[in-house]
Amino acid sequence: MEGMEGIGPRLRTYEVSMDSFVFLSRYIFSSLNLIAFLGGMGIQELRDSFNLKPNPEGGEYAESFRDDAIVLRKETLPSRFKVGRPVCTAIYFLLPTGSVSKLHRIPSAEVWHFYDGEPLTVFELNGETNAMKHTVLGRDIAAGQLPQYVVPPNVWFGAYPTSDYRVDVASAAVEKLPDRSKEDHYSFVGCTVAPAFEFVDFELAKRSELVSSFPQAKAFIELLTDAE
Repeated sequence: MEGMEGIGPRLRTYEVSMDSFVFLSRYIFSSLNLIAFLGGMGIQELRDSFNLKPNPEGGEYAESFRDDAIVLRKETLPSRFKVGRPVCTAIYFLLPTGSVSKLHRIPSAEVWHFYDGEPLTVFELNGETNAMKHTVLGRDIAAGQLPQYVVPPNVWFGAYPTSDYRVDVASAAVEKLPDRSKEDHYSFVGCTVAPAFEFVDFELAKRSELVSSFPQAKAFIELLTDAE
């Protein structure tokens, strides 16, 4: 038995690695199947197929996964988490033209996955670095669009349909473009949160407070917050 002592940890590592590989393989193939299935769908078909409902931040959503197999107790989490929670959650998120996802923050990282429709821009304000950031999700990789993006924990972030606005990042200027049909112009994405999303942590931004903290981003803050 002495010769077997070093094998156990390696076997356990191998088993975990294989489990991760199987999970990732299934996730990739299911995502590819979803993208193929979505081709040509209208916005009402998306609502009906995925039982989407209004989201407090804007847009529409449906929770598709909540991993209750492992629950993290509050005392095991950093102090920014208000309650215990499962390991992760996932949602479908629909953002029609003319709508925005208002600036908000949560204590977890959030992974955005692009599925269908038009490009969507994720906008971030980082209180630690005082920086603002624009990230475009979409299919045009050559143009710098990403199929997936991770928003770090505890930063303010929101999103808007990229084609709804003319944006000058250097001067932080935003110009609204002519309205378009909501039936034909939308972004359909997924969001995965780990540790899991809980509404008790969800914080919508107040316009005046953010403008005071990030005056250089005033135009984007006004776009992605409610008037007070």
